[in-house]
Order: sequence, then C-alpha cells, then structure tokens
Amino acid sequence: MAFDVARELDISPWDALLLAVRRAAGRATWVDEQLSQAVKANDGDMNAREVGRWLSESRKERSLLARTAKAAIDAGVAERLVRQVELEGKVISEVIGRVIERLDLGADQRVEAFAIAQNELLVLDPSAFGE
Repeated sequence: MAFDVARELDISPWDALLLAVRRAAGRATWVDEQLSQAVKANDGDMNAREVGRWLSESRKERSLLARTAKAAIDAGVAERLVRQVELEGKVISEVIGRVIERLDLGADQRVEAFAIAQNELLVLDPSAFGE
C-alpha cells in the first residue's frame, strides 16, 4: 500500500489552523502523560535523566501549542467558529419554523411544538457531531 506523504486535502486555512491547534494540544497532553509516567517510574525524582527529557519535551510542546493557538486567534478562527455556530442555529430555527408553519397548527400547538423542538435541541450530545 502506497502512502502519499504530500497528498492534497480540501481544507480551508481556518480548518487547517484549528486542526493544528487540536493536534498540538493532543501532543502536549501525550507528552505530559509520558512525563507523569517517567516521574512515577523514578519515584518522583525530578532530576532523573528520563524525567528531564520529558520535561523538556513538555515545555516545547506547550510552547508550540501556544504559538499555534495564537496564530489561529490572529487569523480569526474563533470569530469564524462563532459565526458558523450562529449561522447553523439560525438555519435550524428557520427550518423548524417553516415545518411548524406548514403543519398549520393552532397557536397553542405552535407554542408547544417550538418548546418541544427547543428541549430536543438542548438535550443533544455535542460529541455526536464531532465536537
């Protein structure tokens, strides 16, 4: 099986920055786990060679994470995510409203339908959507 090291991906600059932040956070967490295991394996001796190596790696990964996060913030990734969530909420709201209108419900039934829809949206598990 061939591995394409430089394949092209269909990804926006904002999504690429967000992916870089998430991967950097994952690496920083993994390195900190290795550091914790090294400290335990060396009975808390912070001067042990292996502990020092993982401590140095931890500092590097946290520094990379901070730089990557700053680049994402400077590029407006956070604002873009907020706008995207707001747009998705507006779309959902409009669709629910249109469905309820087409059902030609009475006033009390429409209020109840909107309340049910709101409650159902509130109980959704965000992890089901990749969050």
